[in-house]
Amino acid sequence: MNSPPNSMNDVRSSATSAEGDRPILSLVSAGLTSIWRCPRCRGALACSKATLDCRTCGHSYGQVDGIPDLRIPGESWIDFEEDLATAREIAALDLPLEDLVRAVYARRSGWDEDLVGMRTRQVLAAPERLHGDISGWLAEATSQDVWLDLGCGPGMLLAAAADMKRPGLGIGVDVSMTWLVVAKRLILAHGGRPILAAGLGEALPLADGTLSGVVSLDVIEHVDRPDAYLREIDRVTRPGGRLALSTPNRFSLAPEPHVMVWGVGLLPHRYQARYVAWRSGKSYVSTCLMGSIGLRRILKRCTNFAARIIIPPVPEDEIRRFSPTKAKLARLYNSLSGAVALRAVFLLIGPFFRITGVKETSLPA
Repeated sequence: MNSPPNSMNDVRSSATSAEGDRPILSLVSAGLTSIWRCPRCRGALACSKATLDCRTCGHSYGQVDGIPDLRIPGESWIDFEEDLATAREIAALDLPLEDLVRAVYARRSGWDEDLVGMRTRQVLAAPERLHGDISGWLAEATSQDVWLDLGCGPGMLLAAAADMKRPGLGIGVDVSMTWLVVAKRLILAHGGRPILAAGLGEALPLADGTLSGVVSLDVIEHVDRPDAYLREIDRVTRPGGRLALSTPNRFSLAPEPHVMVWGVGLLPHRYQARYVAWRSGKSYVSTCLMGSIGLRRILKRCTNFAARIIIPPVPEDEIRRFSPTKAKLARLYNSLSGAVALRAVFLLIGPFFRITGVKETSLPA
């Protein structure tokens, strides 16, 4: 029990060892001690009646809806106690999936029914939309024997992988227990088996070398300590494991995508929140974008991945929603961004990046 699973079958058998729901730990939670670890000391966890207990340091961790809460105190964009309360309320609702997603968004202050409806539709449509990414740039990371969706949110990528019958076993970690409750239902609706835990990217509840693939989409810009987040990804990935990240570009000529304000990334970080508030009245916290040079440096400093930054095209399904003028500009961008001679330029000003890599065997200095 003190060593990580050595094969997909080890993990699969533990995740499917129980039949029927348990009063406290549900079918989804059965056998989690074989993969999840104490985020404090990385000791093995044992199931008690209502908690997972570390056999090494003695810390206990609760659960909601059979999903273990393996978060430890630290900086985060959410309040853990408030999130737990909301997660318990959402888990108790006997609602269809669409209504459950809508109920989460409806709790957001200042959101009207149109915005709630739009975001709900986006979540439900995302698994099908992600099929192309899984067949494309995410193919290697999501076909590994055990791979992690770090920052999985409502479980859209894991649901898409279930749709496509990927050969590997996908697991999910997110800082929000509320979204994990939704993720469990979304993955089940797509025929998958949810193996989920609440946790921090800077303190992953996994043993060293557990994974052979990590996907983390649009997460690095939101973690409090991106260096610790990358070191943790490196720690839990075995040599030869695959990495796939995505993040917006700080120095893009397009508006900052979280608040749709121009020029945010051109300012020093300490002035960005005040600038966004002045321009839009919106809050700009727990967001810190990087440029391509900064990304290369932090990846080299904090990981052992041989990584490559990719300049992706603007997806055609997004372009179809643009105005005619904006659509023409987007298609021009797509045609030019693939030119080798212009790569350096688009690494500076492109709207977002994809990072792929393979973990090498030697350790970083």
